[in-house]
Amino acid sequence: MASPRPAASRYLRNLFLGGLVVVVPIVLTVNALAFLFRFVDGLARPLTESVLGRPVPGIGFLTTLGVVLLAGFLFSFGPLKKLLDGAEQLLDAVPIVGVVYGTTKKVLAGIGGPGSENAFQRFVLARLPGRTTPGFLTGSFTLKLKDGREHEVCTVYVPTNHLYVGDVVVLPATDVIETDLTVEEGMSLMLSAGASVPPVVRER
Repeated sequence: MASPRPAASRYLRNLFLGGLVVVVPIVLTVNALAFLFRFVDGLARPLTESVLGRPVPGIGFLTTLGVVLLAGFLFSFGPLKKLLDGAEQLLDAVPIVGVVYGTTKKVLAGIGGPGSENAFQRFVLARLPGRTTPGFLTGSFTLKLKDGREHEVCTVYVPTNHLYVGDVVVLPATDVIETDLTVEEGMSLMLSAGASVPPVVRER
């Protein structure tokens, strides 16, 4: 009879790794924003006081917001976008760092931002064998079989560990129910383990 110890240790290891995947991107994102705020505020506050002769409440927050928006605009087009793509390829080659950066960027892209139209398009219900599960529509295509038949299919991202880890399933379009919930509402439903679901969800 197999000892339960290896199974228990494997279960604990999977829980630990799953927790890391959830916690690390959040902590890194929060720390990065806090560092950016402190850095920008340290530059903007003395400059504002020297120009206006008095401190301006909230100038650090507004300046940080402006810097983030400007960076999003500049790095979405032209040569700077190519530079960013090259830097991302370097990050992807770094163990652990590439995974953390990639998952954080994909989830944030799913919520909104440049290129988000190619990420989470809609919140859907996917009919899988034996169950119906919530997920996010990420794309659709025509599947052409060898016998000439064609099928319209969809790709659906089904989170299995909060939002950072999940499976991509390919289903017939008829097995994907589009809902009237937004992507943000769908994420809230996922993170609350279904507690935030509205009393009525309509097919779109």
